[in-house]
Amino acid sequence: VSIRANSREQRLVDSLKKRGADGDYQVKEMNAVLNRETGIRQLYESVRRYAAGKKGIVYAVSIAHARQIAAYYSLHGVESVAIDSRTPALERKELVEDFRRGKISVLVNVDIFSEGFDCPDVEFVQLARPTLSLAKYLQQVGRGLRKSDNKESCMLIDNVGLHRIFGLPVRDRDWEAMFEGRMAGNAQPRTRMEN
Repeated sequence: VSIRANSREQRLVDSLKKRGADGDYQVKEMNAVLNRETGIRQLYESVRRYAAGKKGIVYAVSIAHARQIAAYYSLHGVESVAIDSRTPALERKELVEDFRRGKISVLVNVDIFSEGFDCPDVEFVQLARPTLSLAKYLQQVGRGLRKSDNKESCMLIDNVGLHRIFGLPVRDRDWEAMFEGRMAGNAQPRTRMEN
C-alpha cells in the first residue's frame, strides 16, 4: 500500500532538497516537513484502514516524530511505543519483549530496528521516513519479511513513496553492476518474473 504519486504527501517528500554528508535527506529538514499533525494523522489512517489489529514496526524521521506518532496511535486505540537512541537499554529490552508477547501492537523507531532485529511475526512495516539509501530501505522492509509459522504475508505501508525509487523489496537486482557503478542515474534494476 502506498501513497499516490500525485498526492500531497508525495509532494512533501519530493520537496526535500537538503542532503547530509552521507548523501541522504537531512533529518532536520525531514522533521520540519513531515512531523506535522496532518501527516501523523495520515500515517494513522493508513494503519487503521489497512493494518487494524496487526503487529507492526514504523520507521520515523526523528525522535520527536517517533514519539508523536506513538502518542497519536495510542490516543486512537493502537497500543504503540516509541523506541529511540535515548531509550535506556533495559527499558528498550522490556518494550521489545512486550511487543513480542503482543502487549504492544506497534513499535515506532528511528533507525533502531533497521539491522539485526528479528521478530518474525511482524505483520506490517510502515515507512514514514524517506531515504535515498537502498540499503536502509531494504533493511527496514526486511524486518517484516521474516518467515513465521502463523504468518502468510507482511504488508508494506509506504507513506513516503520509496517503492517508486527502489521498487519492491523482492525485485531482483544486478548487485554486481551496482557495486561496479554501472547502474548510476536512471538505470533500473532488473525485475524478476518468477514467484
